[in-house]
Amino acid sequence: MSIIFDVQETDNKQLVFVSNAEGNDVIRAPLLNKGTGFSKEERDTFALNGLIPPRILNIDEQVEKIRVKYNRLGIAFDIIKSSKKIEKSKIEFLKKEINISRYNFLRDLQDRNEILFYAFAYKYMGEVIPIVYTPTVGDAVKQFSRNSARFRGIFLSPYNIDNAKTVFDHFRFRNPTIAVVTDNQGILGLGDQGIGGMNIPIGKLALYVLGAGIRPWETVPLTLDVGTDNKNDLKDHYYLGYKAGRLSGAEYEEFMDKFINGIKEKFPNILIQWEDFSRQNAFTILDKYRYKMLSFNDDIQGTGSVALSGILNALRFSGESLKDQRFVIYGAGAGGLGIARRIAACLESRYKKTTKISHENIIILDSRGMVTKERYVEDYKKPFSKEKNFYKDWNIQDISCITLLEVIKNFRPTVLIGTSGCRGHFTKDVIKEMNENATHPIILPLSNPTINSEATPQEIYKFTNGMAIVATGSPFEPFQYDGKTVLIGQGNNFFIFPGIGLGAIISHGDYISDDVFTEAAYTLSDHISDELISKGTIYPSFNNIREISAKIALTTTNQIAKEQGTSEFKIEDIKKYMWKPSYHKLVKPA
Repeated sequence: MSIIFDVQETDNKQLVFVSNAEGNDVIRAPLLNKGTGFSKEERDTFALNGLIPPRILNIDEQVEKIRVKYNRLGIAFDIIKSSKKIEKSKIEFLKKEINISRYNFLRDLQDRNEILFYAFAYKYMGEVIPIVYTPTVGDAVKQFSRNSARFRGIFLSPYNIDNAKTVFDHFRFRNPTIAVVTDNQGILGLGDQGIGGMNIPIGKLALYVLGAGIRPWETVPLTLDVGTDNKNDLKDHYYLGYKAGRLSGAEYEEFMDKFINGIKEKFPNILIQWEDFSRQNAFTILDKYRYKMLSFNDDIQGTGSVALSGILNALRFSGESLKDQRFVIYGAGAGGLGIARRIAACLESRYKKTTKISHENIIILDSRGMVTKERYVEDYKKPFSKEKNFYKDWNIQDISCITLLEVIKNFRPTVLIGTSGCRGHFTKDVIKEMNENATHPIILPLSNPTINSEATPQEIYKFTNGMAIVATGSPFEPFQYDGKTVLIGQGNNFFIFPGIGLGAIISHGDYISDDVFTEAAYTLSDHISDELISKGTIYPSFNNIREISAKIALTTTNQIAKEQGTSEFKIEDIKKYMWKPSYHKLVKPA
């Protein structure tokens, strides 16, 4: 028997799940399973009597049971973390192991009882997000082939890409509205992780659900498994992916075209969020398909938007203007260039700077130093590469490799942003030199995960005598400086992408313009209090993420309506669409 699953809305606007499944088929379906939460009527109708204990627990009671189990995983760490006899490195190792255990625990819950997973994660969001996404997801990615028990989403590879539409026909949901898609090459700061990259779309979509109330049955995690150049994966007997070197060139382009054609035929209105594509591929794919499919790249556009918002708030603290700043971005991947593009676009749209002037105020560095026209650079870097005349009078040792410290000494930037994934590259000398350029230098080591941060907040405070304005990409614990508690804001794309995704889905537009991301940055910057700004904290907490996402979704719908003539919405309309985790009545098809 073919199992049916559908979602319907009653006359009083209540959602109901419709299925012909019975007995263990209901219990095994993550969205249908309620554990002990099934009502008496549901137990009778769906042949569940005798398959679960007789006691009925509501979802709040189940959440608290999960809470007890979740906390139990950390008991050992709580006991030893204050011990002075155990090395700090060993304590940190134990913490990572506990966090990956918690990750696996929550993923198992998600694959057993998806609604309960979201109810728990929603209630304890601040604790759960660093587990289901950065930084813990980085370790989960590396262990995917060894730890995964059940699989969710769609795996496309050279084995099945020619039958992509048939694969989509077999997907568990009929009307998905959003897919997070990766080719696994640029995973966080870890690089090529092969099929393990699938944990990124799974985690990212969980954040869409938690942050913007996108309904879980409308989501598609999807990996384009085009092979891997990760030697460890290729040697691993248990590696689960397509075990060959990555496709490239014409083969890669043909694979991408087949994917787009297949998904467009099956789900023509779906929103695609490109995730963790590496360097040139990220920009090529974004530009090639952005007007063929409703799509955006969070690493490029989301990162640029959240970084711009942080800079705007830092300038609220210092009382200065964006147009008067000089920017250095250390790291020339998708995130770094996305930030450069967003700053330049803002200078041009809001301050009427020419492209030439806006680009002159931004320097990019890659692994070979400052990006210049005197050496080969990839196409996506060229708009920000510098002519020789730009630096002809600089005091530098090797013109073919201009270092970060030399750039800071000669260019005198007021804003330094790290997207390199290179731990500790904001050295004492670099940070001290930045402190000479502004009363309150803005220093943002945004690389993920935490271990890859270019500097710690404590180091930056120490070397600038507490004068720098700091935010990071991964979470850092509060710390004491000069008798005060310093709370470091996290420049997390979570503040941006859920709202933009929700707004794009609601709008039914044909494309998402770059202006959407500039406007979203301003919306986010308006959502932090003057009190926090006065303390140097330039990003809000996740506690108000639903409110932030609603406002950004509204900004998105307004901008798309302005550009494409789609419907306009009010904030009440946006909030009505945002799903909150709760069990829905389960009924048989009529």
